[in-house]
Amino acid sequence: MTEPDLTGPARTDLRTARPGRPASGGAPSTPSGTASATGQEPGEAGARLWPDDHGTLPAPARLALARLVRGPYLAAESDPDTWRALLTNEDVVRERLADLYLDLVVDADAQVAFVRDVPAPDAPQVVREVALTFLDTALLLHLRGLLLDSADGRVAVSRDEAADHLGVYRRRGGGSPMDFSRQLDATWARLIESGMLEPLSGDRCVVSPVLRTVFGADQVAALSAEYARLAKESA
Repeated sequence: MTEPDLTGPARTDLRTARPGRPASGGAPSTPSGTASATGQEPGEAGARLWPDDHGTLPAPARLALARLVRGPYLAAESDPDTWRALLTNEDVVRERLADLYLDLVVDADAQVAFVRDVPAPDAPQVVREVALTFLDTALLLHLRGLLLDSADGRVAVSRDEAADHLGVYRRRGGGSPMDFSRQLDATWARLIESGMLEPLSGDRCVVSPVLRTVFGADQVAALSAEYARLAKESA
Protein backbone atom coordinates (compact mmCIF):
# COMPACT_ATOMS: atom_id res chain seq x y z
CA MET A 1 0.00 0.00 0.00
CA THR A 2 1.40 3.41 -0.96
CA GLU A 3 1.94 5.70 1.98
CA PRO A 4 0.39 9.20 1.68
CA ASP A 5 2.73 12.11 1.05
CA LEU A 6 1.47 14.70 3.54
CA THR A 7 3.22 17.57 1.77
CA GLY A 8 2.53 16.59 -1.84
CA PRO A 9 -0.65 17.17 -3.81
CA ALA A 10 -3.71 15.09 -3.02
CA ARG A 11 -4.58 12.41 -5.59
CA THR A 12 -7.77 14.21 -6.58
CA ASP A 13 -9.10 17.30 -8.29
CA LEU A 14 -10.48 18.59 -4.99
CA ARG A 15 -8.83 21.96 -4.41
CA THR A 16 -9.55 25.41 -3.09
CA ALA A 17 -11.06 27.24 -6.00
CA ARG A 18 -10.09 30.81 -5.17
CA PRO A 19 -7.01 31.99 -3.28
CA GLY A 20 -7.36 35.19 -1.26
CA ARG A 21 -9.59 36.47 1.53
CA PRO A 22 -13.23 37.47 1.03
CA ALA A 23 -13.84 41.20 1.00
CA SER A 24 -15.98 42.90 3.62
CA GLY A 25 -17.67 46.24 3.95
CA GLY A 26 -20.39 48.08 2.14
CA ALA A 27 -20.47 49.86 -1.17
CA PRO A 28 -17.68 52.32 -1.92
CA SER A 29 -18.27 56.03 -1.76
CA THR A 30 -19.63 57.66 -4.88
CA PRO A 31 -16.98 59.33 -7.05
CA SER A 32 -17.12 63.10 -6.96
CA GLY A 33 -19.36 64.59 -9.65
CA THR A 34 -20.98 61.27 -10.60
CA ALA A 35 -24.60 62.28 -10.16
CA SER A 36 -24.18 65.70 -11.77
CA ALA A 37 -22.47 64.21 -14.82
CA THR A 38 -25.59 62.30 -15.87
CA GLY A 39 -28.38 63.63 -13.72
CA GLN A 40 -28.85 60.11 -12.32
CA GLU A 41 -28.11 58.55 -8.98
CA PRO A 42 -25.23 55.98 -8.95
CA GLY A 43 -27.66 53.24 -7.96
CA GLU A 44 -29.63 53.66 -11.19
CA ALA A 45 -28.95 51.59 -14.29
CA GLY A 46 -27.00 53.56 -16.88
CA ALA A 47 -25.58 56.07 -14.38
CA ARG A 48 -21.99 57.05 -15.16
CA LEU A 49 -19.70 56.45 -12.20
CA TRP A 50 -16.64 58.16 -13.71
CA PRO A 51 -15.83 60.11 -16.86
CA ASP A 52 -15.99 57.91 -19.99
CA ASP A 53 -17.81 55.20 -18.04
CA HIS A 54 -19.35 52.81 -20.59
CA GLY A 55 -20.98 50.53 -18.04
CA THR A 56 -24.73 50.10 -17.84
CA LEU A 57 -25.25 48.38 -14.48
CA PRO A 58 -26.11 50.29 -11.30
CA ALA A 59 -23.22 50.72 -8.88
CA PRO A 60 -24.37 48.05 -6.35
CA ALA A 61 -24.65 45.42 -9.10
CA ARG A 62 -21.20 46.32 -10.41
CA LEU A 63 -19.75 45.96 -6.94
CA ALA A 64 -21.31 42.51 -6.52
CA LEU A 65 -19.93 41.48 -9.90
CA ALA A 66 -16.45 42.75 -9.04
CA ARG A 67 -16.41 41.03 -5.65
CA LEU A 68 -17.38 37.71 -7.23
CA VAL A 69 -14.76 37.95 -9.96
CA ARG A 70 -12.08 38.91 -7.45
CA GLY A 71 -13.09 36.00 -5.20
CA PRO A 72 -12.81 33.79 -3.38
CA TYR A 73 -16.48 34.25 -2.42
CA LEU A 74 -19.11 36.72 -1.28
CA ALA A 75 -20.76 36.19 2.11
CA ALA A 76 -23.83 37.91 3.51
CA GLU A 77 -22.40 37.91 7.02
CA SER A 78 -19.28 39.90 6.14
CA ASP A 79 -20.78 42.07 3.36
CA PRO A 80 -24.57 42.31 3.73
CA ASP A 81 -25.04 45.28 1.41
CA THR A 82 -23.27 43.63 -1.52
CA TRP A 83 -25.08 40.35 -0.81
CA ARG A 84 -28.44 42.12 -1.11
CA ALA A 85 -27.26 43.81 -4.31
CA LEU A 86 -26.36 40.40 -5.74
CA LEU A 87 -29.81 38.96 -4.98
CA THR A 88 -31.52 42.02 -6.44
CA ASN A 89 -29.48 41.89 -9.64
CA GLU A 90 -28.80 38.14 -9.84
CA ASP A 91 -30.04 37.62 -13.40
CA VAL A 92 -27.94 40.35 -14.97
CA VAL A 93 -24.90 39.41 -12.87
CA ARG A 94 -25.23 35.83 -14.15
CA GLU A 95 -25.35 37.15 -17.73
CA ARG A 96 -22.21 39.23 -17.30
CA LEU A 97 -20.36 36.33 -15.66
CA ALA A 98 -21.39 33.97 -18.46
CA ASP A 99 -19.78 36.38 -20.92
CA LEU A 100 -16.54 35.67 -19.02
CA TYR A 101 -17.02 31.86 -19.07
CA LEU A 102 -17.95 31.93 -15.38
CA ASP A 103 -20.86 30.25 -13.61
CA LEU A 104 -22.44 31.79 -10.51
CA VAL A 105 -23.17 29.51 -7.54
CA VAL A 106 -25.48 30.91 -4.84
CA ASP A 107 -26.13 28.99 -1.63
CA ALA A 108 -29.16 30.74 -0.16
CA ASP A 109 -29.08 28.67 3.04
CA ALA A 110 -25.43 29.39 3.82
CA GLN A 111 -25.76 32.89 2.30
CA VAL A 112 -22.59 32.63 0.26
CA ALA A 113 -21.89 32.94 -3.45
CA PHE A 114 -18.88 32.25 -5.64
CA VAL A 115 -17.96 31.73 -9.28
CA ARG A 116 -16.50 28.72 -11.04
CA ASP A 117 -15.46 27.89 -14.57
CA VAL A 118 -18.34 26.90 -16.84
CA PRO A 119 -18.43 23.15 -17.64
CA ALA A 120 -17.97 23.66 -21.39
CA PRO A 121 -15.33 21.52 -23.14
CA ASP A 122 -13.81 24.40 -25.12
CA ALA A 123 -14.05 27.06 -22.42
CA PRO A 124 -10.82 28.57 -21.07
CA GLN A 125 -9.85 28.18 -17.43
CA VAL A 126 -10.61 31.54 -15.87
CA VAL A 127 -10.63 30.79 -12.14
CA ARG A 128 -7.17 30.61 -10.60
CA GLU A 129 -6.93 27.54 -8.40
CA VAL A 130 -4.66 26.39 -5.59
CA ALA A 131 -3.69 22.72 -5.41
CA LEU A 132 -4.16 21.08 -2.02
CA THR A 133 -1.81 18.69 -0.28
CA PHE A 134 -2.95 15.40 1.22
CA LEU A 135 -3.09 17.02 4.65
CA ASP A 136 -5.01 20.06 3.34
CA THR A 137 -7.66 17.81 1.85
CA ALA A 138 -7.97 15.66 4.97
CA LEU A 139 -8.55 18.75 7.11
CA LEU A 140 -11.06 20.26 4.66
CA LEU A 141 -13.08 17.05 4.63
CA HIS A 142 -13.15 17.06 8.43
CA LEU A 143 -14.15 20.72 8.63
CA ARG A 144 -16.87 20.27 6.04
CA GLY A 145 -18.30 17.38 8.05
CA LEU A 146 -18.34 19.51 11.22
CA LEU A 147 -20.09 22.30 9.32
CA LEU A 148 -22.79 20.02 7.94
CA ASP A 149 -23.39 18.50 11.38
CA SER A 150 -23.67 21.90 13.09
CA ALA A 151 -27.18 22.86 14.16
CA ASP A 152 -26.66 26.58 13.46
CA GLY A 153 -24.22 26.29 10.56
CA ARG A 154 -21.32 27.81 12.52
CA VAL A 155 -18.19 25.94 13.56
CA ALA A 156 -15.02 27.17 15.27
CA VAL A 157 -11.91 25.02 15.56
CA SER A 158 -8.41 25.43 16.91
CA ARG A 159 -5.13 24.35 15.42
CA ASP A 160 -4.71 21.85 18.27
CA GLU A 161 -8.10 20.30 17.52
CA ALA A 162 -7.07 19.97 13.88
CA ALA A 163 -3.81 18.33 14.94
CA ASP A 164 -5.71 15.79 17.05
CA HIS A 165 -7.90 14.82 14.12
CA LEU A 166 -5.03 14.61 11.62
CA GLY A 167 -2.65 12.75 13.93
CA VAL A 168 -3.63 9.38 12.45
CA TYR A 169 -2.22 10.43 9.08
CA ARG A 170 1.08 11.44 10.67
CA ARG A 171 1.45 7.93 12.04
CA ARG A 172 0.71 6.46 8.65
CA GLY A 173 2.90 8.83 6.67
CA GLY A 174 5.86 8.60 8.99
CA GLY A 175 8.08 11.53 9.86
CA SER A 176 8.86 13.17 13.16
CA PRO A 177 6.36 15.11 15.28
CA MET A 178 8.26 18.29 14.40
CA ASP A 179 7.88 17.58 10.67
CA PHE A 180 4.16 17.01 11.14
CA SER A 181 3.82 20.23 13.12
CA ARG A 182 5.46 22.22 10.32
CA GLN A 183 3.21 20.57 7.72
CA LEU A 184 0.13 21.36 9.79
CA ASP A 185 1.25 24.98 10.20
CA ALA A 186 1.51 25.25 6.41
CA THR A 187 -1.94 23.66 5.95
CA TRP A 188 -3.51 25.97 8.55
CA ALA A 189 -1.98 29.03 6.86
CA ARG A 190 -3.16 27.94 3.39
CA LEU A 191 -6.74 27.48 4.53
CA ILE A 192 -6.73 30.91 6.15
CA GLU A 193 -5.23 32.50 3.04
CA SER A 194 -7.84 30.83 0.80
CA GLY A 195 -10.71 32.01 3.00
CA MET A 196 -11.71 28.53 4.14
CA LEU A 197 -10.89 29.53 7.72
CA GLU A 198 -11.66 32.92 9.28
CA PRO A 199 -9.31 33.80 12.20
CA LEU A 200 -10.73 34.50 15.64
CA SER A 201 -8.73 35.09 18.81
CA GLY A 202 -5.74 32.93 19.61
CA ASP A 203 -5.39 29.95 17.31
CA ARG A 204 -9.12 29.48 16.75
CA CYS A 205 -10.84 29.98 13.41
CA VAL A 206 -14.39 29.93 12.10
CA VAL A 207 -15.01 27.49 9.26
CA SER A 208 -16.25 29.32 6.18
CA PRO A 209 -19.84 28.40 5.20
CA VAL A 210 -18.68 28.18 1.57
CA LEU A 211 -17.28 24.72 2.38
CA ARG A 212 -20.85 23.40 2.28
CA THR A 213 -21.07 24.17 -1.42
CA VAL A 214 -17.70 24.69 -3.07
CA PHE A 215 -16.87 20.98 -3.49
CA GLY A 216 -19.05 18.55 -5.44
CA ALA A 217 -20.90 15.79 -3.61
CA ASP A 218 -19.33 13.04 -5.76
CA GLN A 219 -15.82 14.36 -5.07
CA VAL A 220 -16.47 14.53 -1.34
CA ALA A 221 -18.03 11.06 -1.15
CA ALA A 222 -15.14 9.39 -2.98
CA LEU A 223 -12.49 11.19 -0.99
CA SER A 224 -14.21 10.63 2.35
CA ALA A 225 -14.31 6.89 1.71
CA GLU A 226 -10.63 6.81 0.75
CA TYR A 227 -9.49 8.86 3.73
CA ALA A 228 -11.65 6.83 6.11
CA ARG A 229 -10.01 3.65 4.78
CA LEU A 230 -6.53 5.08 5.31
CA ALA A 231 -7.42 6.19 8.83
CA LYS A 232 -8.84 2.76 9.71
CA GLU A 233 -5.72 0.99 8.45
CA SER A 234 -3.58 3.31 10.56
CA ALA A 235 -5.54 2.83 13.78
